[in-house]
Amino acid sequence: GPSLSYTVSPDLIKSLPKSSRRSVFQAETVVTIAVDRMSAVKRTIDNTHREIDRTLTRIKKIKEGAANAAAREADKVDMEVDMLEAKVDFLNDKIDHFEVKLELADMELILAKAQFELAKVKLVKKHSIAFDDDEEDFIEQVKSIQSDVNDFRKEVEEDAADLKREEDEWLAVKKKYFSSIGESSKGWWTE
Repeated sequence: GPSLSYTVSPDLIKSLPKSSRRSVFQAETVVTIAVDRMSAVKRTIDNTHREIDRTLTRIKKIKEGAANAAAREADKVDMEVDMLEAKVDFLNDKIDHFEVKLELADMELILAKAQFELAKVKLVKKHSIAFDDDEEDFIEQVKSIQSDVNDFRKEVEEDAADLKREEDEWLAVKKKYFSSIGESSKGWWTE
C-alpha cells in the first residue's frame, strides 16, 4: 500500500503560536476519524470470529444430541446443521470482506496523514519558516495516495456486492429451515 515519503517535523509546527495552528486541527481530526474507522473494522472482525466460534459450538452440541433424536426429528436436526453451516460460511466470507475493508481503512489512514502533512507544510510556508521540501511534493503525495485509495475503494465495493450475494444465499437457507419448522426466520428468538 501507499506510504508517506514527505513529512513535516512536529518541531516546526510547535514553534508557531497556538492560534495559527488551528488550521491543521481539522486535518488532524480527519486522522483521528480514520483511526477510529480502522478500529471499528477490527472490532467487527473480532466479533465475527466470536460468532463463528459460538455457531460451531452450537453445531457440535446439535450433532451430539442428534444421536438421541427420532427419525422425524433427525431431518430437522440435519436441516438446522445445514443452516448453521451456511451461517458459518457466510461469516467466513464476511471476515474476508472486512479484512479487505481493513486494508482500505489503513490506506485511508495514510491518506489522512498525508493530508495532515500537507496542511502542516502549508502552515509552515505561510509563516515563512525555513523548510527545505517543496510543497508541490506534498501535493503530489496526497494525489497519488488519493488515487490508490479511490482505485481500491472500487475493489471493496465489488467485494461488498459479492458478500451481499453470499448473505442472500445464507438467508435463503435460514428461511428454508425456519419455514420447515413453522417459525419466522426474522425473529431474534428463533436463533
